[in-house]
Amino acid sequence: MRATPAHLRFAITLALSLASVAVHSAPASGTQWVDNFDQAKQAATTGKKDLLMDFTGSDWCSWCIKLRKEVFDQAAFKEAAPKDFVLVELDYPQDDSKLSAEVKAQNARLQKEFAIRGYPTIVLADASGRPYAETGYQEGGPEKYLTHLQELRKIKIQRDQAFAKAESVTGVDRAVQLAAGLKAMDETLVAKHYRPVLEEITKLDPADKSELAGIRFKGDLAGLQETMATMAKSGGAAAARKPVDEFFTTHPKITAEQRQGTLMGLLNFYRPPQDNETVLKLMDEVKSLKSDSPLGQQATAIADRVQKTIAEAKAAPKPAGDKPAAAAK
Repeated sequence: MRATPAHLRFAITLALSLASVAVHSAPASGTQWVDNFDQAKQAATTGKKDLLMDFTGSDWCSWCIKLRKEVFDQAAFKEAAPKDFVLVELDYPQDDSKLSAEVKAQNARLQKEFAIRGYPTIVLADASGRPYAETGYQEGGPEKYLTHLQELRKIKIQRDQAFAKAESVTGVDRAVQLAAGLKAMDETLVAKHYRPVLEEITKLDPADKSELAGIRFKGDLAGLQETMATMAKSGGAAAARKPVDEFFTTHPKITAEQRQGTLMGLLNFYRPPQDNETVLKLMDEVKSLKSDSPLGQQATAIADRVQKTIAEAKAAPKPAGDKPAAAAK
């Protein structure tokens, strides 16, 4: 029997590998969908396709179920979508017994990495996993949804064209082209996923000729929020305040409203009733920056509620049998 040439052995191995991706675990949306992100990226690279990532709650999220029935399970979508996308289902069901431990761990990591806040969230990404658009449920059936996806794919084309031009220039000109690529995408997505590019633009273009200061601030703020959360885990709200003060030092030109928004982020780490007095001081600080701004007015409302809570707690009758500390001796 003749030995199979090496290049054919590689081709056969690759084909079997990609075939295993197509049927892996048979996610709820059907066998066209995969649930292994790394294998999906490999398949997308080989097939020169993008990734369509469906963050879903398959057995509880009504809009997720509606999107699947109205679009993903329809023949028109099943036929057309896989021509351009590797379909990736990232499921967060109430009954997760159908998910392997590896898939659960992967999905938890990706939920955090892509900052998913609601379901369904549809993320479109290139083969490397770098996102360029997000969407969700859209009414109108598979044909309309497919048209919607093709419009979103144009964003990646604009991004990549600008990034390609950036490779042939240097300095501020490179920053301007990189900025053009980022401007094709949603600002929030850029802030979450393109921080290295934002940092490069900052170094190349300190005068902001690329007119990207607003998005750069959002990117820096996203990094600050991650740092605050990390610090709070080990040292509580007081530890989370330190990187905020450092952020203000390194960003002296931010507006009063931006300072207010940054300070309001600290509320995530304070816990009543023990932190009520600290919250009042924080709200005073927010109001002192610009009391008539929306966040200044919100700070006033929060302070009023906290003060009311404190007053009610002081006025509440003590349970029968309680004695003052001096009388208890």
